[in-house]
This record gives sequence, structure tokens and C-alpha cells, in this order.
Amino acid sequence: MRQPCPRPFITSSVVTQVHANVAQPGSVALVRPERRRLAQFTRPRQRGLLVAADDAVDGGAYYALDARESARQATEHPDSPTITIPRAYLLDDITYGAVWAMTSLDDAVLADDGPLHTYRQDLAHYEGLTGSTVSREEVGGLATISQMWLGSEFCARHIVRNLDRLEVSPLFWTREQRGEEASTWLLWRHKVAYLRRTSSLGAPVARGFCLPEYLVDESPRHERVLLLLSAALMESFGVRVCVTAEPSYGEVEGFVLGGPIIVANWIRTPGLWQVDTRSPSDRSRFSDTAGQVRAHSVVDEVTPRRRLMALAAYLHIPWRWFHSRCAELGTEGFTRLAAPRSRLLTVDGLNLAARYVGQLSNP
Repeated sequence: MRQPCPRPFITSSVVTQVHANVAQPGSVALVRPERRRLAQFTRPRQRGLLVAADDAVDGGAYYALDARESARQATEHPDSPTITIPRAYLLDDITYGAVWAMTSLDDAVLADDGPLHTYRQDLAHYEGLTGSTVSREEVGGLATISQMWLGSEFCARHIVRNLDRLEVSPLFWTREQRGEEASTWLLWRHKVAYLRRTSSLGAPVARGFCLPEYLVDESPRHERVLLLLSAALMESFGVRVCVTAEPSYGEVEGFVLGGPIIVANWIRTPGLWQVDTRSPSDRSRFSDTAGQVRAHSVVDEVTPRRRLMALAAYLHIPWRWFHSRCAELGTEGFTRLAAPRSRLLTVDGLNLAARYVGQLSNP
């Protein structure tokens, strides 16, 4: 019997205010809200979205803008507020997924900002060890997502410290299987920096995932889109993405194989993290996993575009729609839609992934 995967995202809220979309000049949705109503919406420092409704489209269409951007635009025209929303910010599975992930991750680490900083300093002494496993009890009442951030950031630094020990083209094995886990690649600041560092090794780099079909079937499309965007981000750094559908490999801890084995695990672990370095003699299970994902990847294609197209098909995401929307969002950027409040998050990963896909030639 399959064990249910724990879901780390907590319920977060985004206050919305909906207005009629009164005009569509050029490439934007235009809103002229009543001043008092807009002021009441933008005055609080809560996270919010100003939404323009377009009833002229069959089934209706909605365009969203971060409340802080709405307030900025309104300040520029205090006597007659005019709000423009890029048409790229159409609410669909890509933009909803971005807002959902940003809100969930951002709210958690922002609420824990002070304790998170303190715990990171307190746990720094583990960096002097070649291996460590840290109990969650050491971080008191931190939210699950904040604990995940600590584990992810420590594992990233553990791997970077040991990169000079790698002897051949490495395979990085990662345990993200759902969009909420994969969204950390797109939004956590240290993950983008880590990708940049580990992709500049002077040798071909691959990253393997285990994405069983039953998890794909169970996941809503906005989560599958986040998985695809995460893969696109990796490919944008020259990292070849490999995917196995065999469920049993989902239990293998995160590792890097390229000579010595670097173990770094923070997803679905009893503790905050599990890190280690092991000699090549202790490599059979890791070699089997790396061989499986390389030899039987469900996205085994020659070019990044074809690999991403194959992954889109496996995730049941229409490629032409995905490519078109990424082209729009890559040009516009996500900053005015889903800007983070916490210093630990960034939209750089989202922007890089969307821009990369949008620039790929479309068949």
C-alpha cells in the first residue's frame, strides 16, 4: 500500500479585490477603480491581488496584479487612479501556481524570520563535520517550511563544499516529486545560486528525478506546471534533466555521484537534514539509481527543447500553451505579480525558467 506523502504547504490567504476590466489598450488590462475602495485595499500591508475581470472572453478571464504594485500605480495618479495589468498576468495554472507557491513559502519563512536566522547560526557548527543528521527538536516551533529551508540551505552548502572531490561528470539525484517541493528551486534564493555554482563544473551535469505516474495523476495541473518550470530552470543552466517513473527509487536519499558519493537529503526526512560523504566502495545503490534514471529516462531526448517537450507530455501539459505563456511571462517577468516579502525568496528562478522556455523554438 502506498503511504501518503506529507504536504508541507500550509493554508495561506491572499486578499483580492475584483474590478471590471473597462478597456484593453495594447497589451494590458486597464482598471479605473473608485479611489476610496482602492485606498482601503492597498493601505494594509497584507498580501493582496487586484483582479480585473474580462467578461468579453468566453467563460471569462481574470488578470491579477500584486497589491503593492497597484498602490504604486495609484500613487502616481492620485486624482484619477489608473491601474494597468499586463495581459501576461492572466490567471491560469502558471500564474496561479506561482502565486500559490510564493504565498505559501513566503508567509512561512517571513513569520519565522528572527528564529530562522538564530537557528541557522546555532547549527553552523555542523559544517565542520563530514556527515551529520540533525533532529527537528533542535529548532523548536519553526514551521515545516522553515525547517525545510534550513535543511535545503545546509545541504546546498554541504554539496558545494565537496564539489572539488568530484572526478567525472556528476549526476545529482533529487527527491522533489510534487510541485510544492519543486517550487523551492524557483523561489528560494539559495537554490538559484546553488544551481549556478553546480552547473559550472566544466563537465556535463545531469539531475535525476523520480516522478511515478500515480503522483502525476494525483497532482493538480498548477503543481505539474511548477515541476516543468523547475526542470526548465535546470536546463537553462545546462543541466540535463532525467526522469524515472519507477516508484521504488523515490525512497533513495538525495546524492551526488561523480567519484565519491555526496549524500545530502532534506525532503521527507525524519530530521532537518542527512548529509554524508562516502567512498566509491559504498556506491552500489547509488550507482543503480543513477544507471536507472540515465538509461531509462522518460525524457531521454537529445536536446533541451525535446526533453522539456517530453516531460510536458508526461505531465499532461500542452506544450504549445506552456511555451506561449512562458514567452509572455518571460518578457514581462513575475515581479509585479508575485513579489516576495522575505529576503530569502526571489522570483529570479521563475523569470529565468519562463524566459528560457519562451526563447526555445516551437515546433
